[in-house]
Amino acid sequence: MKKVTKVKIAFFRSNRGIRNKIIKWWTGSDIVHAEIILPDNSMIGISPEDSSRVRRKKANKVFEENENWTFISIDLLPEQFKLLLCFFEMTHGMKYDWSGMLLSHLTPFYVKHDRKWYCSQWIACALTYARVHPLFYNKINPGKLHDILRVRVCEKNNKILT
Repeated sequence: MKKVTKVKIAFFRSNRGIRNKIIKWWTGSDIVHAEIILPDNSMIGISPEDSSRVRRKKANKVFEENENWTFISIDLLPEQFKLLLCFFEMTHGMKYDWSGMLLSHLTPFYVKHDRKWYCSQWIACALTYARVHPLFYNKINPGKLHDILRVRVCEKNNKILT
């Protein structure tokens, strides 16, 4: 049996700040942000609230001490984990895609800059690239990503959603 690596997808709920309120209103979900937590307790992803670039940084205790964060654990085979890290390396430093996010969600068109991302889109593409879960990642918001992964992980583990 191959050894698996556990990663967590962390989802953030917030009522604070105008950006979060707009995301909640627009998406109809209280989930406004997502990150990937690696086994070494570092997180990878992109957030407009820190560097606004794809980055890897140490996850702090805010995850453990804050009820606004929820997690979905995913088991990765060694080759999937390697592909996930390769995707991170390929996109490291790329910027937040404000214009693509806004135009894609305000118009019927999918607008995507080649080298820019928003959090849930980056995670969906990373999981697709790593052959974990194929996701149609254009126009995917954090709440939709959460719902899709919750169902897929439960199906994979033969669990019933409650």
